Amino acid sequence: MLHVLFFSVDDPLIPNHTRLDFPEAVKLTDELETKCREEKRVMTSRFVVISTETDLTFYDGSFQFGSYEAPNIYQQIKKISERIKVSKKDQADKTYFLEQIEALTPESYKKEEIIDKELIHLDKSRISKLKTWQRRVVYATAALSIAALGAVSTIFIAQKAQYEQALGDGRDIVEDQKGLIDIYETALLGNKEGLEAYLQGEALSEKQQHILVDMYLKAEDYDQAVAVLEDPVQVETYILNSESWEDQEKINKLKAFNELYPTNEARFDMAFYEHNYELMLNLPPINMTAKRSRMKTYALMRLGKIEEAKIEINHNNDDNLKRVIDRYEVLQAEIKTLTEKLEREQQANGKDPALIQTLTEELAKKKEALAAL
Repeated sequence: MLHVLFFSVDDPLIPNHTRLDFPEAVKLTDELETKCREEKRVMTSRFVVISTETDLTFYDGSFQFGSYEAPNIYQQIKKISERIKVSKKDQADKTYFLEQIEALTPESYKKEEIIDKELIHLDKSRISKLKTWQRRVVYATAALSIAALGAVSTIFIAQKAQYEQALGDGRDIVEDQKGLIDIYETALLGNKEGLEAYLQGEALSEKQQHILVDMYLKAEDYDQAVAVLEDPVQVETYILNSESWEDQEKINKLKAFNELYPTNEARFDMAFYEHNYELMLNLPPINMTAKRSRMKTYALMRLGKIEEAKIEINHNNDDNLKRVIDRYEVLQAEIKTLTEKLEREQQANGKDPALIQTLTEELAKKKEALAAL
């Protein structure tokens, strides 16, 4: 789990120097940002995000309430982290931190805003003095600008999210470089050769690295993928997290990569997909991401190590897994009760065949439900 501490917040809505759970901190910053926007005031504060287990500081930054920069700390962290490059040594911590905030943040706070700041800061008192037709022109022009932006944003909504975001980044950073935009647009339409050639010759952002790695992995060019990220574990973790491949295809991809670049992470991941939970838990320490923590939690549950599973789930805070574990415990208790009843009835002097049949069928259903979890 993660805690957040705020400093210099000049509003009672958020307490200073108090540890808040990350989801609560996201909620409160969202509320205070909205409040400051409505009151047209700007207020700067500092906050840190720390691990509840180790007190390690994952993030130290500021948040300017009322600035329209971000609606809450989740979105600000995501936005800033995309621009920050870290060393190979710190990449695992960064990845783990981003997965943690992704898992802890409610979906309702993840939706990105599309805000025209020029329209926000428009002097409405001056507009009110214009003639009716002039006001209509001002508002119509502003609305047209927003509509045009929305149209550009939705043209490629059915295409791969990575290329879509990269195209957006390209428009923001190099508006005057139409050639680069053409390259991204062409890639969105399926021709990625130009994009690959461009990326190979550039100092890449993290997002661009992932685009290039994705291309190499789909072409089964694992050496080039490792050359981009400079770490086989990162590439293998990318395969694990990618939604480009279904389970069996992902297993095949992991096996192929592991033959060239063997890692305990790959063995752990493959063992999970092959339901070899004993092997998973007996491997040496690995780079434990939030997803692998969820996998470990499930493995512990399947092996009947419920208390250990409950401890591990604190590292990934997966509500669905919590419900599965609760259901697992209920089914285990019901199976135990039914088994005892069936044994007693089978050993009784005056056996009731109908009851034995009912108990047998009910027990089979419970076991089937347990196996399906």
